[in-house]
Amino acid sequence: MGQLDGKTAIVTGGTTGIGLATAQRFAAEGAHVYITGRRQDVLDAAVAKIGHGATGVRGDVADLADLDRLYATVSNDDRRIDVLYANAGGGEFSTLEQVTEKHFDETFGGNTKGVLFTVQKALPLLNEGASV
Repeated sequence: MGQLDGKTAIVTGGTTGIGLATAQRFAAEGAHVYITGRRQDVLDAAVAKIGHGATGVRGDVADLADLDRLYATVSNDDRRIDVLYANAGGGEFSTLEQVTEKHFDETFGGNTKGVLFTVQKALPLLNEGASV
């Protein structure tokens, strides 16, 4: 029996890197894991790699409608959240002179707005004692 048997976990940005590794570990410990990613092909590959107990929901955490769809999927599956791992984010290296408003908005949107609204919109579905 795993430490997360019967639990539900959300991992945003769960298609590659640390997010994917975390989702795999949560599933191995018995959780049903919902992962998000922006690219459907990469999302599908990650769900296949995680295997049983994984659900992929395509979306961008900076897009509030996508977050609503994620949590509607969880709710429609009659699940509540025990673990929320707001992992999605990113950026690129550039000099100060190279930063554009578009670059700033994309980086700030995913790394700040995305995290804030990922947690805020999950609140109604969080179980007592859930980990964020």
